[in-house]
Amino acid sequence: MGKIIFEINYNIHPEKRDEYLQTIQALKKNILENSNINYSVFENKKNKNNFSEIYVCENEEEFDSIEDNQSDDSIKLTQKLFDDFIKDKKVIYSTKYEI
Repeated sequence: MGKIIFEINYNIHPEKRDEYLQTIQALKKNILENSNINYSVFENKKNKNNFSEIYVCENEEEFDSIEDNQSDDSIKLTQKLFDDFIKDKKVIYSTKYEI
């Protein structure tokens, strides 16, 4: 089986942008330091304050390990994102499989 892309997409409250950027950078640093998973965060150029967290996994096992291998700090930062920044608590999840 090929690679898997897991995308988490959401809009943030514009007035909390600076704090969001600090929090997402801390989350990114924590994920990259504590796993081998390819993780990035992107902002939609045409829709300011719309962000996507992208995981690129090499295989199904790596994809399945995303949630299982989170550090306590990653869990806390992720919860902070949902509680404090995401507009209307609306999140779109998308999983794509390489063909």
